[in-house]
Amino acid sequence: MEETEFITRSARETEDLGSKLAHNFRIGNIIVLTGELGAGKTTFVQGVGKAFNIKSRIISPTFILVRRHKVKLKTQNSKLKTTTPLDETRGKQNLKTLYHIDLYRLEDSEEIKNLGLEEIFEDPNAIFFVEWGEKHEELKASWEINFEILEKDKRRITLKHE
Repeated sequence: MEETEFITRSARETEDLGSKLAHNFRIGNIIVLTGELGAGKTTFVQGVGKAFNIKSRIISPTFILVRRHKVKLKTQNSKLKTTTPLDETRGKQNLKTLYHIDLYRLEDSEEIKNLGLEEIFEDPNAIFFVEWGEKHEELKASWEINFEILEKDKRRITLKHE
């Protein structure tokens, strides 16, 4: 896996990083987000949501476990300043949904299986962000993004991808 590292100095910079990197993610990608509580995982996904023109509020799915957000991509995304590659994958299908999943509260693989993630991951028009995804041993991540708290607002964000 290729590795890239970023340092952010505020929640705003973490969100902006998510927005800037959104064009790298593809339909069907499973992006596993790791890091301690409050490290910026949801803030990063909020930035991705802005780039994908998601209108619903992106908040941590810790207590709901799975949140589904409708994506409203345009052919030309002005924030990304490029034609998004997301709608060029999997034939003529477009990215329509961002799933934000949080496995923090789940204790074992049986609970995770009962959540029905396999069915969710079969959505042919979706991208998946999974917080605490390392708890699901069988999860095949396209991207692993680790958030490390360095100081109060400073974060080291390390991306690994295929």
